[in-house]
Amino acid sequence: MKFNRRALRGLGILASGGMIKRINKNQFAVKSEKTNDWYTVQWGEEKWTCTCPDYTKRKKPCKHIYAVNFLLNLPEILIANSDALTRTCPYCGSTEIYSKGYRYNKSGIVKLWYCEKCEKKFKDPILNEPAGPKAGLMLVALDLYFKGLSIRQIKDHLWQVYGEDYSPSTVHRWITKLIQKFNEALSREKIEVGDKWLADETVVKVNGEAKYLWNIMDYETRYHIVSMLSDGRSAEEALKAIKEAIARAGKPPKKLVTDGLKSYSKALENLKNLSIQHISNAGIAKKENNNRIERLHGTIKEWIRRKRNLKDIESTIELLEAFRLYYNYVRPKQALPKQGRPRKKLVSIFLK
Repeated sequence: MKFNRRALRGLGILASGGMIKRINKNQFAVKSEKTNDWYTVQWGEEKWTCTCPDYTKRKKPCKHIYAVNFLLNLPEILIANSDALTRTCPYCGSTEIYSKGYRYNKSGIVKLWYCEKCEKKFKDPILNEPAGPKAGLMLVALDLYFKGLSIRQIKDHLWQVYGEDYSPSTVHRWITKLIQKFNEALSREKIEVGDKWLADETVVKVNGEAKYLWNIMDYETRYHIVSMLSDGRSAEEALKAIKEAIARAGKPPKKLVTDGLKSYSKALENLKNLSIQHISNAGIAKKENNNRIERLHGTIKEWIRRKRNLKDIESTIELLEAFRLYYNYVRPKQALPKQGRPRKKLVSIFLK
């Protein structure tokens, strides 16, 4: 279905950010694009109304109503935007169905489908399930958590944007459960990486104690292959990180670019049979540099600084592994041209 002009403008309002505020369960304030006025969009008598001149004149959905409906429907959109989900007709079981417009109600946009076999129209057979909307909110909560928001900030966001008031303990329980499922579902995902890898280590604190975090990244796809925590940065620990990366990629690199830490050279002496070319002492002003993995370290350390629950090694390792997978498969603008994003498996996590 093609959106009409007002719907497209509604999407523009939503994409602009900061132009929609929730007043209560049934009422929103939407800022005018041309003036400093705010229009009231509210649900009442089984329909959406708006105080803007366009709605007052036409008595039909305006761009402000569309914007609110798109906002309310974001969790469902996150799940629905995947061809991995197989939809069937709830009446005859046929897969010969196609999108047939939308219906607008209190909870937002309801996508409608049409079955060519039995010629019946019905609501989205996936998002009509009770778990659908909640699963979408759980996905939103997890995404915000990895973006650095606190549990309480996530709770406030779910209320302000979606009108759902969950306790901080419920949000925390969601995130803990989904991190486990996230790791289980994606940690063994097959990957395709290039022949040039970047390796580096940095210091992080776990319960106030300094630990070393080893990271290995593919240069071409920027796929974050390994994230390993250790007490020191000896050759033995460097070797363990490299071996883990090779095991996950299913092959060794032809080139490994590192800084000047001698532990890498000593570690690679144990892997001479793999003929890995070691490019050491990489720097910003040199032909070979580690800029990409340095940026990764900056992202991880900034995220860790916002967390107050890195209290033990076991939970920290699980959390860092989840962040690695989030960085690879969910984080916006992450370039992974070869393997893409395994949305089928990712979406199924949240629908269970």
